[in-house]
Amino acid sequence: MNIWILNHYAITPESPGGTRHFDFAAELVKRGHRVCIFASGLGHHMRLDNGNTERQGLRKRNIRGVEFVWLKGFPYQENNWRRIVDMLNYSLRVIPAGLRSGPAPDVILASSPHQFAGLAGWLLAKLRKARFVLEIRDLWPLTLVEIGNYGRHSLAVRLLGVLEKLLYARAEKIVVLLPRASDYLTRLGVPEAKIVHIPNGVSPELFSHTDVELPDKLGGLISELKARDKLVVGYAGAHGVANALDVVIEAARLLQESGLDRVHFLLVGGGPEKERLVERVQALALSNLSFYKPVPKKAISRLLEAFDVAVISMKDSNLYKYGVSLNKLYDYLACGRPVIWAADSANDPVAEARCGITVPPEDPAAMAEAIDRISSLSDEERRNMGLKGYEYVMKYHSVPSLAGKLLKVLEQVSHGRGG
Repeated sequence: MNIWILNHYAITPESPGGTRHFDFAAELVKRGHRVCIFASGLGHHMRLDNGNTERQGLRKRNIRGVEFVWLKGFPYQENNWRRIVDMLNYSLRVIPAGLRSGPAPDVILASSPHQFAGLAGWLLAKLRKARFVLEIRDLWPLTLVEIGNYGRHSLAVRLLGVLEKLLYARAEKIVVLLPRASDYLTRLGVPEAKIVHIPNGVSPELFSHTDVELPDKLGGLISELKARDKLVVGYAGAHGVANALDVVIEAARLLQESGLDRVHFLLVGGGPEKERLVERVQALALSNLSFYKPVPKKAISRLLEAFDVAVISMKDSNLYKYGVSLNKLYDYLACGRPVIWAADSANDPVAEARCGITVPPEDPAAMAEAIDRISSLSDEERRNMGLKGYEYVMKYHSVPSLAGKLLKVLEQVSHGRGG
């Protein structure tokens, strides 16, 4: 099959962030299929241009057999009108880019978070006479209401609600990442048989890079912390509103004030909240927390192996009643790190795997207490806890297995057995 994937924010392992579609595509290429990913040349979390040319407005590259087409993005720095223009820009550019690309695809998979990419995917599928599959990573417009503080009856939310229902009706299959997303979709009239759950996963190959080193400053910081016998509690991922990293900062403050000086927090990543978070740490004069910029995905295993404990903090939101599927969590587990899980969601992978401690969301005192407890464990006890997470993620979230499930969906749709 010739498969096209439309994902505004798709990246390669050379960039920071989640590589879901590259990992799946690389696996499908191994199985004899052709895969092309259409993405924006403007990285979402870093806002970095991938080298698009002004003349063509796109750049192409083949990476491990996966064809990447980067479209020229519209620069933005904050979640304001410029980001919306960038979403529209991608969706408008991808259609002519797809019309000029050949040969025609058998199936187009268009992925959210924003629905304009889904609309572009559906239109492009009609123009190229291909089958259309929609992937829902975030439930829009619900996410805008719960996380973005949009009113339920605002014009933007109502218009996106109309578009949402249109795309659900036109897609032959709908791939969802959240384990309970079907509850949301079926209430909107989507047949259960049309919905397929394929969560995020980890690629064993991505975590076998033994020749990749961390940047000197980051490696030096970690070495210095280890030399001082510090227990490194790490976070690697986006610094956004949904990540509730103020809770981590407040937990660090509580531990510093209590005199537990063995623990040091290391937050690695970027995002719209980072500048404010850095300023807050400076204002609190915290000596037990450091920041560092994002590292490429191919270096993430090196980073996570340096953590003694990994932490995930999320907002307390009704959005998570449909569950979560976080790339960073599966990365943590693949590297055998015990996890502090500060979330209230329909699923709790940490509890299921028995690989860490679950605490309520947005509760710094509970997080500080959990870190205190896990710091009192022996190195062997923490290793055994992390091993349970590794076994869990390889059993339920291995990319080869998940890619096989996706391939089955695409083959069904390609042969006219979609929904």
